[in-house]
Amino acid sequence: MNKWIYILLSILISFGQQLVAQNSCDNIIEDASDLYSSGRYEECIAMLENGLNTCSLTKSRKENAYVILINANIEKDSLPGIDKNFRLLLKNNPAFKIKDYSGPDDFKKYYNNYYVYPKLSIGIRPHYCTPSILSTATYQIMPNIKNQTEYKTAPFFNTNFLLEFRAIEKISFFADAGYYTLNFNRELRNDYWIMESFEKLKFLQLDFGNKYYFLKSKKKFNFYMMGGFSNQYLKKSSLNLTQTKTVVNEVYSGIETKEYNFLSNFNSQKLRNPYVVSVLFGAGAVYRVGYFGIGADFRTSISANTLNNQSARFLEPDLINNFSYIDSDFRLIKTDYSLIITYSLYKVKRKKTGRS
Repeated sequence: MNKWIYILLSILISFGQQLVAQNSCDNIIEDASDLYSSGRYEECIAMLENGLNTCSLTKSRKENAYVILINANIEKDSLPGIDKNFRLLLKNNPAFKIKDYSGPDDFKKYYNNYYVYPKLSIGIRPHYCTPSILSTATYQIMPNIKNQTEYKTAPFFNTNFLLEFRAIEKISFFADAGYYTLNFNRELRNDYWIMESFEKLKFLQLDFGNKYYFLKSKKKFNFYMMGGFSNQYLKKSSLNLTQTKTVVNEVYSGIETKEYNFLSNFNSQKLRNPYVVSVLFGAGAVYRVGYFGIGADFRTSISANTLNNQSARFLEPDLINNFSYIDSDFRLIKTDYSLIITYSLYKVKRKKTGRS
């Protein structure tokens, strides 16, 4: 019997301790505020530091706790305490704004010595791409070509993964990776001959460069410009050709027939450069809410070398003999219209003294 009474008393005592602890946590901000108002700064600091370690507080209540701790340390002239809790405050809420605060002016003075910026960001970049192909030198076999039709490209949607490292408040390094398919076609003709080509190239893309942000990092909304290099690594290439010839069977009667020739999914990889590097530039804007950011930008890249391998122009004699096909020199221009979604880890820095 005594055993069961002891167990019951233990349960009741434990339950009572939990209720007291929970009640203490529920009222910790109010109790600490009373201690601060009565000038009992040491007790206020001890209560809040213990509560932050033992209680499960919401983000907003943590923010209130750090504000009280900062003010209590200001009253004690404790610079280490002020610095420690300002860092914790801004890490807890990188979007904390002084306009949301009402209290001693010294708090505002110290607050202006700090800034917070996204040190490391990861995210995705869904985008709409409008590629174009620019001919820089034209080569033909058939005579009397009546048109020099430009390469026609198909726009596409794609999603890249991105990583951004902010070296200092306004300058960052970024890397951007994805995989995409480029489709383009062309038609050439004279009076008796038509050749249509359709090609599909699959690239692994890796971009890297720098961004410069125009406004201070405390601003939720910011503009940036970017520059760097876009690298395309060719993974697969296939070419389709259709040739139509008009043949006069009897010269004097003028009877004509048409001859057709087809080539499907020809591996044209050795006719293409395995690596194409482009100069990249663009601009955009981002809006940050806490640890998340959403933005938009446009970026254009212009290839420094040609998509075709100039040294391999005559490596496929069957294409030349059967289809009168020969590569011109052509470069790639890409323009992306992007949506940016990121999650960031923030860095708090203190001005003036240069200490971090």
